[in-house]
Amino acid sequence: MVISLENVTKIFGKTRVVDDVSVKFSSGNISVVVGDHGAGKRTLLRLLAGELKPDSGKVIAKPGSSKGFSYENGDFSPKLKTADLCTVWMLLYKNFDIKIFRSMLAEGEIAENSRFSHLSAAQKSWFSASLLIASNADIMIFDEPLKYFDSEMKARFLEILDDTAKRDKTVIVSSNEIADFEKSADFVAALSSGTLVLAGETETLLASYRLMPGASTISPDFKVIGPVLNERLVETSDEVGRNATLKEIVLGYVNGSSS
Repeated sequence: MVISLENVTKIFGKTRVVDDVSVKFSSGNISVVVGDHGAGKRTLLRLLAGELKPDSGKVIAKPGSSKGFSYENGDFSPKLKTADLCTVWMLLYKNFDIKIFRSMLAEGEIAENSRFSHLSAAQKSWFSASLLIASNADIMIFDEPLKYFDSEMKARFLEILDDTAKRDKTVIVSSNEIADFEKSADFVAALSSGTLVLAGETETLLASYRLMPGASTISPDFKVIGPVLNERLVETSDEVGRNATLKEIVLGYVNGSSS
């Protein structure tokens, strides 16, 4: 474990945006925090990054570990230039790798001295992610990094994330759509209305659930998780029904939590 939440709650007004969440994130893999809009993903990421303090519970990080946060399309002054922002990050992170940064900018077709406001939404997101990856922070937290990318950019960015995780980094990303990470996610944490409804390693999850036709009789030995369109997700490793995708497992848990 490199960073974890222990019974963390965050309240805005009367709303528990994050409600008693406990989850651990390790190094060397890609962890995906998934949920619909308003599920509490960004708030959870900001708690992990230290931008917000929990109202109760604890955020625990490995002593001495550095953190970095990347918003979905950057969160920088539009008057600043990309070169200025690079200089700031080089001051913040002593292991900042300028070669990685310049390589990613070239792939994103971003000039090193562009004004941030002149970049497209996809370029802003790519630039923000480039700063974080080049920072060499121990814990890298990305807010909706794929949101504005086309299919080619998504595929390339996922390759970069995988290479980054293999450098023993803790990579945590949020997404509305787990299908984008079906082949990349090593760990999944699903939120629904601020509550953690599912957390586990992808390989274990895929081996532990099956989909059964909605009208079929289900053995009492199987735990029914929730509906997935006209089928039901059940917890079993038996060869019944059909294999569930990662997206279907998440959907079953989200639907089951709201039924």
